[in-house]
Amino acid sequence: MLTTFKTILTEKKQLINNIYLFTFKLVDPVEINFLPGQYLILKVNMKPRLYSIFSSNKVKNQIEFIIEIIPNGLASNYFLSLNINSPVEFSGPLGQFVLKENNKEKIFLATGTGVAPVLSILKSRQLPTADFKLFWGLKTYKDVYLFDEIKQFNPKICLSREESLEVIPGDQRTYFELGRVDVCFEKSPAANPSFLAAEYYLCGRKD
Repeated sequence: MLTTFKTILTEKKQLINNIYLFTFKLVDPVEINFLPGQYLILKVNMKPRLYSIFSSNKVKNQIEFIIEIIPNGLASNYFLSLNINSPVEFSGPLGQFVLKENNKEKIFLATGTGVAPVLSILKSRQLPTADFKLFWGLKTYKDVYLFDEIKQFNPKICLSREESLEVIPGDQRTYFELGRVDVCFEKSPAANPSFLAAEYYLCGRKD
């Protein structure tokens, strides 16, 4: 049985262009328990929309989402219309995109806002960097957000539409590669035969 969570919006932050960070405080119940990687359901005009939780499950009294605003999208218009302290109801949590309990190395490949549930997993579990590799696919360097938070996980940020890494400050280039996320992975030492026994977690758009 799903739980209904009554919340109020406490932060609405534009990260870049059409990507926003929304933070909601739990009102009733006042805490949430979820498995990192799961999502909540929001109904807009009776139509359900699924949003992966971005925050760590160690934080019980609020939830965060990274939302891509789609022009004229039903849910996007709803989110943009929200003001601080607006009441919002979610239901859940649901989803099987969760970390399996074993000793295998973990390979995460995400594109766009598909990185949100992956970061929830990494922030919640605090996996040693030797135990996982994160590959995040974006179009250009200008599309990168939350870099200071994400770089602690030593990612490879894969830029599919940049022709050179010269656009990136020199002290940041070690975190970046050119090409789509699958190409970056194939060029990485992580793609060696020893990783045939690893577990792979993929999240993002199909295209």
